[in-house]
Amino acid sequence: MREHAVDRLERALSTDPPTIVAAGHLNWDVTIHVDELPTGDGETQIERLEQSGGGSAANVAVGLVGLGGDAVVFGSVGGDESGAVALRELAGAGVNPGHVLVDPDAQTSVTYVIVDAAGAVSLLANEGANESFAAAGLDDAVLADADHLHLTGQRPETAASLATAAGDHGTPRSFDPGRRVGDRAYDDAIAAVDLLFVNDREADAVAAGTDVDPRAPTDHVVVITHGGGGATVHTPEGAVHHQGFPAEAVDTAGAGDAFAAGFLAATLGDPASEARAVPADPDAYRTPLVVANACGAIAAETVTARASLSWDRLRRVVDADASTVRLE
Repeated sequence: MREHAVDRLERALSTDPPTIVAAGHLNWDVTIHVDELPTGDGETQIERLEQSGGGSAANVAVGLVGLGGDAVVFGSVGGDESGAVALRELAGAGVNPGHVLVDPDAQTSVTYVIVDAAGAVSLLANEGANESFAAAGLDDAVLADADHLHLTGQRPETAASLATAAGDHGTPRSFDPGRRVGDRAYDDAIAAVDLLFVNDREADAVAAGTDVDPRAPTDHVVVITHGGGGATVHTPEGAVHHQGFPAEAVDTAGAGDAFAAGFLAATLGDPASEARAVPADPDAYRTPLVVANACGAIAAETVTARASLSWDRLRRVVDADASTVRLE
């Protein structure tokens, strides 16, 4: 049954790919693998060092293209070589970077991703140019023509304005606010979207700081990821859970972005979906959860935050495990 659903999705996306605008951070990542983090005045040997494009919006866009979608990325980079390389990499992956702002007076944001032997991640980041963009910089026609707007971490006012503009066109909206959701005033942006992605800690922050109860939403669909414990979709009509797939984690950076890409591709690509909307029926998310968790497992086993997603890789993960989906 799961294999048939995956095959059906792949065919549907190849014949009628949805167009998704992914708005948020575009970074240049330096991924550093160590056995363990140093303490005090200690020193740790670097086991492996990789450089690649990064940033949640860019990662999701690349993942969506790998699964057959059309992706436009909206964000900003600096007028330096790192920005130029990041844009060339996105274009080479099939993402449309034509709406990215190049800020000539700023440096491209560089994120140092430190990964220990267990795959746990610590981040060192400079803001750079990754929040130089504003909602007014995106042509309104892009949102009008899109099938979906996906927001990742960015200035709260930019996220809220983009979500509102997309809503004016009837374009469904999702938001993955990321680690800083408890520190930034994302209330208006969260209120303006249809679909919210958070992990358990972020769900607690949303519950404490906004009017949305992620585990019992009244106006949203909320996807809560549980690390190695899979994920649960909460809707106003109920919840559905999938326990995830086994993974030998080498680098969990970007796993959430790959999860979101898989979830959106499966939700928007479902030929039974009406106008590619965000349904309230929890049963509609059985297959998207399987696809998303498989994508997350692939990313966790990938060095760097930029996982290469494909239906062939996804099928191998799904076929190797007899996971089930539970309605709650």
